[in-house]
Amino acid sequence: MYYAWSYLLVLIWLAYMLSSGVLLFSRGFLLSRVSKADVSSCQRLSLNESDEYFLSEEIVQEIFKDVNATSHLCLPQKSKVIILVIDALKHEFGVYKENLTAPLPFENKLTIMYDLMQNSPDNARLMRFKADPPTTTLQRLKGLTTGSLPTFVDMGSNFASPEINEDNIIDQLVKHNLPIVFLGDSTWTELYPRRFRRSYSYPSFDIFDLDTVDNKIQQHLPKELGKDDWQVLIAHFLGVDHCGHKHGPLHEEMARKLDEMNDVIKSIVAKMDGDTTLLVMGDHGMTASGDHGGETEDETNALLFAYAKGHKFIGSEFGSDNTTMQQIDLVPTLAAILGVPIPYSNLGLINFNLVPDIKVPYMSRFETLLLHAWQNAQQIYKYFFSYALENKRTFSVDELEQIHNEYILFTHRVKTVYNEAGFKSFVSDLNANMRLILNTCREIWVKFDAVQMSQGLLFTLLPIFFSFLLINNLNSIELYHIFTLKGITYTYLVTIAAGFFGYRFFKSFSFRSEEHGVIFFTNILGAFVLVFQILQNWRRIADNWSSVKRFGNMPTRIIFLISVSVFFSNSFVIQEPKILSYLLIACILLLAYEVLQKCVRLELNKRFRLSQFLRSSTVRLLLFSVLAIIFVRYTYTLFRCREEQGNCADFSNNAGGFSLKRPASSKTYILAVVIIVLYTTVSRLYLRHSGSLTGGSPNVWLARYGPTIASICAGGHLLLAHSAVKNVKRTHIDAMALVIYGLMLIQIVVLCVSPLLTFYVLPNFSTPIQISPWDNVIPQIFKKIKRMYDDAEARANQMDAMIYGLTTVYSSATIVFGLFLSMVLIVLLEPRASIGMISCVAIAVVIILVHSTLRYRTATSFENCLQPTFIGIVSWFLLAHFCFFATSHQTTLSQIDWRAAFVGRTSGLGKSHLISGVLVILNTFCGQVFFFCMYNLLSVLTFSLCALYPKLIKSPNISGAGGTPSTASLEGMGYDMLRGEFLLFENEGTFLGSSFKLAVQFLILQGIKVFCAMLACTIHCRHLMVWKIFAPRFIYEGIGTFVSLAALIVGYFVILRINRALERLIFKTKNMKLD
Repeated sequence: MYYAWSYLLVLIWLAYMLSSGVLLFSRGFLLSRVSKADVSSCQRLSLNESDEYFLSEEIVQEIFKDVNATSHLCLPQKSKVIILVIDALKHEFGVYKENLTAPLPFENKLTIMYDLMQNSPDNARLMRFKADPPTTTLQRLKGLTTGSLPTFVDMGSNFASPEINEDNIIDQLVKHNLPIVFLGDSTWTELYPRRFRRSYSYPSFDIFDLDTVDNKIQQHLPKELGKDDWQVLIAHFLGVDHCGHKHGPLHEEMARKLDEMNDVIKSIVAKMDGDTTLLVMGDHGMTASGDHGGETEDETNALLFAYAKGHKFIGSEFGSDNTTMQQIDLVPTLAAILGVPIPYSNLGLINFNLVPDIKVPYMSRFETLLLHAWQNAQQIYKYFFSYALENKRTFSVDELEQIHNEYILFTHRVKTVYNEAGFKSFVSDLNANMRLILNTCREIWVKFDAVQMSQGLLFTLLPIFFSFLLINNLNSIELYHIFTLKGITYTYLVTIAAGFFGYRFFKSFSFRSEEHGVIFFTNILGAFVLVFQILQNWRRIADNWSSVKRFGNMPTRIIFLISVSVFFSNSFVIQEPKILSYLLIACILLLAYEVLQKCVRLELNKRFRLSQFLRSSTVRLLLFSVLAIIFVRYTYTLFRCREEQGNCADFSNNAGGFSLKRPASSKTYILAVVIIVLYTTVSRLYLRHSGSLTGGSPNVWLARYGPTIASICAGGHLLLAHSAVKNVKRTHIDAMALVIYGLMLIQIVVLCVSPLLTFYVLPNFSTPIQISPWDNVIPQIFKKIKRMYDDAEARANQMDAMIYGLTTVYSSATIVFGLFLSMVLIVLLEPRASIGMISCVAIAVVIILVHSTLRYRTATSFENCLQPTFIGIVSWFLLAHFCFFATSHQTTLSQIDWRAAFVGRTSGLGKSHLISGVLVILNTFCGQVFFFCMYNLLSVLTFSLCALYPKLIKSPNISGAGGTPSTASLEGMGYDMLRGEFLLFENEGTFLGSSFKLAVQFLILQGIKVFCAMLACTIHCRHLMVWKIFAPRFIYEGIGTFVSLAALIVGYFVILRINRALERLIFKTKNMKLD
């Protein structure tokens, strides 16, 4: 049995090698911007004569003698600022449409903005607030406070908000003694801990809760407005964003939340004084379904509204756009208003449309604006050239020389600006040059690390290729002699030593990080180990390889190649759900064709008769195949569309939740509940038929009643979590999900301690006492007992214990584990997605039935029957990935179902970001998690189905003359198939080796798939759609690979635990018989 654990260690080792290659490639492809620790500083000029840096006429004259030497000065503060962040405030939400008779729920709700624009046009501004992708809240807040560009890979930190150490507007305010008060989203206090004079922060990630955070803000906001000990007040409301996630923008709840925000703005306008500027903004927009995260117009177009009660704003005649403002422009604009230095890493420009038109003593308006604009330009030039110097080869020499020459020209030209007309011309050219630097940086920060990318590709390919040569071309007995526990132990020790060497001396080899060094040396060593084993066993590998037909399985190979070639075309990626469905149907048709080709002659004695054919089991299998194709076609209705496909209106969440008053909108919910109950019932009937629910042990009770309880809770949670009924407490809804989580945890414990669903009966209680009713009862009982004692010893030697459940000993425990796992996945999914999940399970059942029949009838040896065919492996693999789309997922960042992060946790139980991340991953990759954990069913169910349904699996004409088994069948070779899966235990060496080999085959297929995704990104790294289509597709495939490999390891561990428990049971039974 110890050799089986060596298989598990080899599987973990191969998974590490493959995963580390993918990780290294991602480090080179998804580069993050290098943050700089430099901080801007300046001397604030004061209007108070007692201050050291008093703004006098002499100071002003000195300033304009040499404007180039003024970067260390800050002009006086112009006003206090109230920043009202309404999360996901889309631009359309604030645009007022006159003469609109039937407004949508989000239209014409923020009437206060329209009124102020009409009544005080010089005191109010309404603009499109353009965000940079990714449009997740954390990255937007980084951009809004640092003025820098968040990179694509930064999106992954949305679950855990690290403290920002880069120079930012918050730290500049604190440094210059401008107190800040904060209310709302706790992301701010995680990014900027201990920066606020007072903070009222609340958790932000519970998207089910529309009101708690907003109500808390409104509770404290009036009191803070009445105080005068702050210079900046920030309030971040979450209700609109959560309403979008939960209901979409077209739900009546959106109208309620926008009306509420309108009232909040009204109250602030009424209470603010004349020396305060109000800025109302959204951090990003939202799609038609209420999501965000990507780079579509709906997601990047937020709203910005500004209002100053006591002063006017500077107009748009000074070079600033009055219709659209980049979000990174907010930081230098705030710095100009508040009189603090612009943060060092800023790339934004001051938008003078939002700067109060307040005269600075001894300066004309154009002189004030010139000083602001030139200080902004000096800061950007300083950061740009400093970054280029420290990150050599980042920018081309020609680019740097051109930008430097233009900067020199501007330093001379700024000295010649003497009037307003000259300033307008100067600032127009200056802003154009600053935008050129911004665009240059945008392009450079997607510059790839060719070394890490190429090494990542190599280290991903090597374990795939060598595993194929070594493991795929050897049989179980040969694998047993190669992978000894002693050899694997040495391999692990040497790998750890190589990793330590790479960690310690990574700088000596010019690697970027310790991680790079560890991955490089451990993978090089792993490749050498595999090559050594291949060379040592090359003769056997060559012999086995030569026996394989050169053009065998060609249709299946073509299907698999088409599935991995999807990554190389953006249009194929967009249409991937349909492509996968066609390929899956092709696999099912291939299985059906092989059944027809190889089984009909056996059943019909080589003579075709229609009546006999219609009664054959082959027709039933063909009908099952047709049913599977119908299920695949049905899932078309569950696919979620992409923004690139046009008319993407499905899943906009506008139909509302479950309600008996709206039967039409509740059909999906009712259907989902019915299918969940039917799925559990059918699974339970199969387990009962196989004898796996016999007995009264705790694990049998869990298998008997646990799935029923879980299905009731899953159905109840599905209805109530999306119910329109408002008086249902969240704690009651959470309790249902927690019950399912608890049952899953109990099942994991049971799997580790006592996984078998068996029941044994001792022989002593097998003889009944028969009583004749017409004779005296007492004498009969006495005679029977006396006779039993007389021959008790003889009977004990002749009879064995009776054990129920051995026929399906492996598959039954695996199926029960899968039942609980699927219930966890179902409760995390939306109603439509849960229907898709169960539809995929039904397709898997058909694949197993057809493949098991084909495998049994065509097997030439026991190991051959145990090892699935290539078409069976590819069908299972494609189904695992097809389930991703069947459960209403898409490979776009904006369509990640963040709702899953709080299923069962919305009432305040557990605030761990790790748990949130795990739940979202389980929701997103439910297909890979479920089907790769259950991968062993593809091989073991052949034996149990032969025992339980012999008429379906076995051919009636496989027997030879006289009804005896033919030598071509397993029975003819001496294997009693009626023993079912117990036959696997009797040949456990072959069984466990074949199970390991099957896991490695799935690892190879997944490795090829992710390698093609990486190669496609390498080829298309300068493609127009690289960040919109290819990069998100790689991210999904990369994470899916990590999840798939972990699921394969879990699947193999499940089989090991069952096998170990069965060993103990057989040993215990033999001892009881001897006693």
